[in-house]
Parts: sequence; structure tokens; C-alpha cells
Amino acid sequence: MYMISPQFIRDFLTKNFSDIGRLSANGREFIMESPFIRNDYKRHCSVNVDSGLWQCFKTGRDGNFVSLYAHLQGITYFSAQKELIIKNFDYLGKPIPLGVMPEEKKLELDTSKLIPLNIASGFSDDPDVLKAWSILYERKLFTEINDTKAEYFLCKEGKFANRIIIPFSKDGMVFYFQARAMGDEKPKYLNPSTEIAPKSSDILYPYREDMGMLVVCEGPLDAISFQLQGINATATMKNIVSPRQAEALATFDGDIVLAFDNDTAGERGFEAFDRLRKERLMDEFFVCKPPKGYKDWNEAHQKGVDLYNHLDDNLKLYDFTYKMENQINLL
Repeated sequence: MYMISPQFIRDFLTKNFSDIGRLSANGREFIMESPFIRNDYKRHCSVNVDSGLWQCFKTGRDGNFVSLYAHLQGITYFSAQKELIIKNFDYLGKPIPLGVMPEEKKLELDTSKLIPLNIASGFSDDPDVLKAWSILYERKLFTEINDTKAEYFLCKEGKFANRIIIPFSKDGMVFYFQARAMGDEKPKYLNPSTEIAPKSSDILYPYREDMGMLVVCEGPLDAISFQLQGINATATMKNIVSPRQAEALATFDGDIVLAFDNDTAGERGFEAFDRLRKERLMDEFFVCKPPKGYKDWNEAHQKGVDLYNHLDDNLKLYDFTYKMENQINLL
């Protein structure tokens, strides 16, 4: 994809949508009412003015600046490309090439090569499918009441070969994925390139926005474990909430519960989010760690721990009292 000038993106948005949006404090994000829903007074749409990548946190839709420009202008994607390449060269101060159109990026993941994985995949004759199925089944990550739905996939070729694909879907549309190694391959998790998808720090694992509580954990398998036990949950893909993820969480009406792993990195994640939420005037949040003896939430789920009861018994407000008690426990 050709590079669109950040100044053009910034000027286009501020000149045309200043009545429904504004630049963030650091000037890198334009936060606006989503053009995909009505009366979005909470401004669920965020556009990175450096890259042009955008996401609507209400619907889960995202894309590059060309697709957003096309939607906002009411024109086709191809027409948007033609307009933008001319306007963009005006900003870059370069001559406008005649008859030259940018080359489209190709997806790194060939979806035609993916093998669906569901509860019934345990009857497969393919040893690779059985290996992937065993990993998921042992971790109790299938919805057994629906044995026909493909909840995960196995990739057998290309960059993500021999990895389990964990899709991030909203309203029936997959907008991101994570690829988990089946063996000791490094890294354990692979994400799609930022050339074709948002950065992992720009998104959250899909969750419900109409619930009274949202549990925020590190990995999607932890979030899935919560969701399988009827608990609204999301994942940050690491042990910290990024500024853009915090912007999305700020639109959630219920209680936020940070549930990072039970280690020092998790505590640092609590502290970092506390600073972020104060900057954004967000309410205080709660914290809860996995049960003692379990390294993460999926392991606890795998062993049959009732995560709802554990939350109910161990939920703590992240305030001065919690921090003091935590310091004492570390002595």
C-alpha cells in the first residue's frame, strides 16, 4: 500500500469532522463518532493519523485509510484510491504519475488452506488435525453444545504453517487473528503483519458491550476460558493495556476488572493502567489474579475451577489499600 501523508490524513479529518471528533492529547489519534452506527456520542471510532489505520470499537470493523475515505465520501474503493493518490502526491510534493495505480497488499494467510477445527475434529484421520484438536480439547476450549461450528483453524502452509489460528470475530466478520504454535516453535504466538492489519496493541479480543462487567486478561485463550464460563472478557495480547486499548475500554459502561497473570509483570500492568485511566478520567477499576497454583486463567479453567466464584470471592478495588497490602505481602 502506498504511504498516505499523515498531514493529509490529519487535515482531512480535522477539516471535515471536527464537529464529531477531535485529535487525542498526543495528536496521533483522531477520535470520532463512528460512521457505522447512529448517535455515537461516545465516539467509538479511532483513526491513527500516522498510518491511517482505523477501527470502530463498537462494531469491530477496521481497515486502512482508503476504505475509511471511501465510506465517508460515499464512493467506491477504487475511486477513493484514484482520488487519494492525486491528493497525496500534492502533499508529498511529487509529480503525479499518469496511469499508475498502487499495488494491493496480499494477505499473508491463505484462508483456502485453513482446516476448520471444532469438537468433531477429534474423529479426523489427519495427524496434524488431531494434534491441534488435542491441544484445544485438553484446554477445554471448545463449545461442546455446537459441534459443527469452526471455532478455530489449522494452517498447514505458508508463514503460519503448523499453527492453530485463533480468529477475532465480531458480528460474523473476522478482523484479526493470532497463530499459536503447536510445538516448541518460537515465538509461541504470531500476529499478522501491521501492513495488512492493526497492531496487536491497537485491538482487543471481541467482547460484549452490554454487560455490567468486563474482565481484561493477557491472552485470547484466557479470555475464551472466561467466556466459556459465561463471563464477559477480553484480552490485550500482553500484560499491559496500551493507550489505544484504554480509549476503547473508556467507552465501556460497566466495571473494568484487570485479570493479568499472577506475577510481577502483571502487577506492573496494573500500575500502568492506573496511570492511563487517570489521564483519561476513567473510573477506578478492579483487579483479580488467577487462583494460586495456576499460571494463568486457562489452566485454572482446564482444571475445572469455577472462575465466576473465584472472581466473586477475590475481586479487589485497585486503590491505596490494595497497593499497601500488596507491598506488605511482598516484604
